[in-house]
Amino acid sequence: MKFGDYIRQKREEHGLTQPEAAAKIEIEQSYLSKLETGKSYPSEDIFIRLCKTYGIKPEELVRSVFSAELDKLREIKEVRKVVLSRQKSEARLMRGWLIAGLLMIMIGAGMLGLAVSIPEDRSVNFRYQSAGVIKEGESPMIFEMLYGGAPDKDGKTWTDRANYDYRTVYENRGDFFMEKVEGGYRKYTLLEAKERHQPTAISWHYALGTMFLFGGLACFYVSRRWQ
Repeated sequence: MKFGDYIRQKREEHGLTQPEAAAKIEIEQSYLSKLETGKSYPSEDIFIRLCKTYGIKPEELVRSVFSAELDKLREIKEVRKVVLSRQKSEARLMRGWLIAGLLMIMIGAGMLGLAVSIPEDRSVNFRYQSAGVIKEGESPMIFEMLYGGAPDKDGKTWTDRANYDYRTVYENRGDFFMEKVEGGYRKYTLLEAKERHQPTAISWHYALGTMFLFGGLACFYVSRRWQ
């Protein structure tokens, strides 16, 4: 608000008329009227009397009055002291926002650069199938023969012996591989090879890097607004 409106408000808060307030401050009513309408501004001596009469604290006045109005009161020592103190505090705060913004942008750029440099984790899954357990002394092709309709040496058919098992491995073990199990061994035949995309920390680097960049820009915006 304007300085004149501020002292008029203070006078009204104290329940004083202009003549009563002028008498307490020991100035002419016409001069007080000029102060309240912004046609004049007080000297340091009059300002001290206003503060004493209305209980005004310079810190409160500086927070309440427009900056342009404070410029017109810069010759008053107490006002100038509070204004300079506030300007220094705001400058420190603005530097803090600028430094924080710069650090966040540097961190964000670093994380995005790291995300670009990390290769994606892509690998292949190999899925194998075993039709059943091959007994000791039997041909590795026994289940192919059973599937064709021929029985084994004990007269058992495909239906009697089929017992499927599946294995997924992350390295190519060829078209088939043999594995020892209870009662004999199993022959695992390759069914399919499927590419597996394993998400890595890349997505987190992108997300955090972007957040830091926007956070840094927000800090710069706040510091500019502070000016």
